[in-house]
Amino acid sequence: MGIQIIGDHLDIVALQEKMNGIVFDYMDTSNNHEKAVKELKPMFVQVTSFYKSYVDNREGELPTANTYWHLFIDCSAKLSFFLATANFHASKGNENTTKQLALLSKLIEIAALCIPGIDREDNAEYLEDILKLYTEVGNNAMATEELRSKVMEQKGNLQQCLQQFKNFVDAESSSK
Repeated sequence: MGIQIIGDHLDIVALQEKMNGIVFDYMDTSNNHEKAVKELKPMFVQVTSFYKSYVDNREGELPTANTYWHLFIDCSAKLSFFLATANFHASKGNENTTKQLALLSKLIEIAALCIPGIDREDNAEYLEDILKLYTEVGNNAMATEELRSKVMEQKGNLQQCLQQFKNFVDAESSSK
């Protein structure tokens, strides 16, 4: 079951609750990463499709920065990170293709680049978790530091986070 759209907004509270439940049930307590991927992927597709549609319906104009969009992008960043984490752990022991590693890297990058308010302590800790996974996936400390620099340069500015997510969504939809 998808997350409900109310008016022209995705129900962020329901999205957050469902995501947190999946993470708790399948990643934190049972390490059933395959099930987490199966549950998180459709949510991620719905979120990216919703955002693409929202921006496209406004002729490419980004949403105005407000509390709703702050919560949306924060939830989208976490969803991207959890999906990447679940995929990475579900595929451990398997031979990952270059394409799979590139997809994981993109999910992790967008998670890092979409964290709003990076100066908040909880988001700074979250960034460290993201960067740790990025290093594990790519095994490249220099690329990790480049990503960290890019995130710190943007300073979690909401408009820049929304733009980064738009760039990601546009790139993903054109590659299909």
